[in-house]
Amino acid sequence: MFRFAVLPLLLAATYIQAAPLTLGVVLDQNETVTNAETTRRYRAFENEVEQALGQPVLMRYYIRGFAAIKDAKNGSVDLVFGPPQVIANISKFKFEPILKSSAMTAASFVAGPAYKGGLTAKSKARLGVPDYESLMGGMARGEINSRGLSKGDFSEIKFHRMPEAPLYGVKIGRYDLAVASAEEAKTWAAANGGRIVFTSSSIPLRALSVQTETIPAIAQQKLAASLKNSSSLNLTLVDASKADFKGVASMLNTTPTSLPGAKVITLAEAKLLSAKGVAIYDVRVPEEFDTAHMPGAISVPYKESSAKEVGFDPADDQFALNKLPRDKNTPFMMYCDGTICWKSYKSALMAVEGGWKNVYWFRGGLPEWKEAGLPVVAKK
Repeated sequence: MFRFAVLPLLLAATYIQAAPLTLGVVLDQNETVTNAETTRRYRAFENEVEQALGQPVLMRYYIRGFAAIKDAKNGSVDLVFGPPQVIANISKFKFEPILKSSAMTAASFVAGPAYKGGLTAKSKARLGVPDYESLMGGMARGEINSRGLSKGDFSEIKFHRMPEAPLYGVKIGRYDLAVASAEEAKTWAAANGGRIVFTSSSIPLRALSVQTETIPAIAQQKLAASLKNSSSLNLTLVDASKADFKGVASMLNTTPTSLPGAKVITLAEAKLLSAKGVAIYDVRVPEEFDTAHMPGAISVPYKESSAKEVGFDPADDQFALNKLPRDKNTPFMMYCDGTICWKSYKSALMAVEGGWKNVYWFRGGLPEWKEAGLPVVAKK
């Protein structure tokens, strides 16, 4: 009898002594830590996570997604609940998404009744956008970049902390175009005589990702099963995997699909050029090159400080053009870490502007090469 009475005490002691896990919550643009309902909801969520894992959990709020990504990278957070652009970015730091909201969203560019143009080069439109780091702001930047547009194609691009400000700006004639969620844009356009210029693909509103080295697979399964029955977040959560977010990072931070003066090549073309012995330049940081690179690649790191956009300022960056072939007619290929990595785009553009005539940009980069099962030189 005594042994059975002691057992709950031993289990409780184990729970208390277990190292606490850190749960990072990236707040939505409409949420604040000063709002009682917001903190109540997330405290309830924190308790549910704690009960499911049987381990103490400390919650940390983030207003800026970049801060959460930084903490995920340096290992100071174990779980992250946030918008899809954050979840997609932390996947490379041994984080695995286990749940996503069933609710989806998309971004729309909406025009006021007086604006007859589109989202095109040299439109000189005045564009209002939600916060730079917000989901809508990120999706807007991604669409602008993917079309090869730069700030110079607009007369103004302004980001707002208040998500309703861009649509209000169109209403009063301050902007020609605004970015909003597809739902808001549709309602606004119907009520104000506007029109939808473009709507992005749909992605989950929120998701939960866990650090696989601190939360084992069995615990992940238990946590997912428990939270799917949760009502604390006012969201229905369903199973998720990295595949659900594969296109999200690309959509939000994608490089252009064209590069004037260079040839954008496919995987098949990259294989052919490699087989022919064409020079290959890996422009990632040396540590990434040492971990894995394409066979025959030469490391010429691109030191990037400029903005990830078409109109970046090369003066902010450093790249050793003198390490490229002396004969500027010599063909060569450049790559980095896939469609969301701007270093190969920027280095290829600098090479074109430096007078090289046969620049091949492998936009899919090392991720596409590896996914095809092609050989890489990896650190032993």
